[in-house]
Amino acid sequence: MAGRIAQLSLFAVALVIGILLVGQLRSQAPAIELSSLSAQELSQLIETLGSRNVELGDALSDLREQIRSYELAQIQGQSTLDLTEAELERIAAFGGLRAVEGQGIILTMAGPFDATAVNDLIYELRGAGADAIAVDDIRITASSIAVLGTGAIEIDGTALGPAVEIRAIGPPEGLESTLGRPGGLLTLLEQSIDAQFQIEQRTDLELPATRRDLAPQAARPVE
Repeated sequence: MAGRIAQLSLFAVALVIGILLVGQLRSQAPAIELSSLSAQELSQLIETLGSRNVELGDALSDLREQIRSYELAQIQGQSTLDLTEAELERIAAFGGLRAVEGQGIILTMAGPFDATAVNDLIYELRGAGADAIAVDDIRITASSIAVLGTGAIEIDGTALGPAVEIRAIGPPEGLESTLGRPGGLLTLLEQSIDAQFQIEQRTDLELPATRRDLAPQAARPVE
């Protein structure tokens, strides 16, 4: 009977060791090797394996935390990338590189006018809060300016006809009230040139992208 109890004890010790190894002892050492160990040696072995399992558990927790950090960084990085792309798209749109749409006004000018009148109207609309402006099919950018070309007024190398349509995206009421206020720009132009002006508020304006190369010729980004 005593031998039977000893065998059961050894079997229990071997089972504990197997659990603590968590698959590490794939080789499954023969029972004769375990039976040759003293109780103290078996106790030390269990203690060593237990400590090792604690270390492995801590390492596993660290790895899981690192994975969570990577996953969070990936999500945040993707969100940042999406925001950056959206911001670049918006800058490109309102810088003139993309077509844009929205509410605003259409200002029609017909009759004799000069380049100064066109530039003054563009500057006035910008000051009134216009997000984007086009003269006929010419998208106005930061470097666009009306000049007297060969026999006609030109903007970005394109000649204007005897009547022009200036479209501005922005708050319609604010744009119209700024242009048409008593003593405002339209009043001054009507007194100085013979052109006729008409303003129409619209909710469905669409402005084209510029056809001009906006790459700087001399300036370069600061490193």
